[in-house]
Amino acid sequence: MQKSRLHLIATIVVTAAALTVAGCAAASIPAAERTGAHAGDTTVSVGPPSGETAEVGGHTVSTADGYAADGAPIAEIAHTPSIANLDPDLRRAVARATEAAAEDGVEVRINSGWRRRAYQQALLDQGVEEHGSLDEARRWVNTPDRSTHVQGRAVDVGALDAAVWMQEHGRRFGLCQTYENESWHYELATTAGGECPPMRRDSSAG
Repeated sequence: MQKSRLHLIATIVVTAAALTVAGCAAASIPAAERTGAHAGDTTVSVGPPSGETAEVGGHTVSTADGYAADGAPIAEIAHTPSIANLDPDLRRAVARATEAAAEDGVEVRINSGWRRRAYQQALLDQGVEEHGSLDEARRWVNTPDRSTHVQGRAVDVGALDAAVWMQEHGRRFGLCQTYENESWHYELATTAGGECPPMRRDSSAG
């Protein structure tokens, strides 16, 4: 377990710049595209831009697109599109894991959940700018067609202690780290208490 913890810490230090890319990149979204978004068991009307926004390269992204300015426990941001548009089973699993982590004195904050396709493309475009090539950017940011964030099937958690806790206990709730280089990225990839599938090298592998 100590080896795993040290590997996790090293991975987070090496990849800290990627978090900045994922949290800061943005794109302008036409108002006509801001319609309802299906969230599994309900349809959430995301409406016009509201709440926090980010400006990157002259483009704007808002909470309606899945943007979250600061991570927060899932219960505090359950009404936002980033959480409301997640797969319902994933939402419930993350909520249960968050409660269990709190009992251990660890606060799990959700830095990102569901994202609109145009927001995901903006993140990828920003990744190309930051990393110098599409191939390198794809190691950190998936395409809109393949992104599990766009599908509402992934969350990014923080901070370090929460990532460590999730790595050690997440599978109790069916939550698994799916990419070796993204210790913060979790998906509902197994049944509660089941074994997590082998991690892929990075998002370019799937």
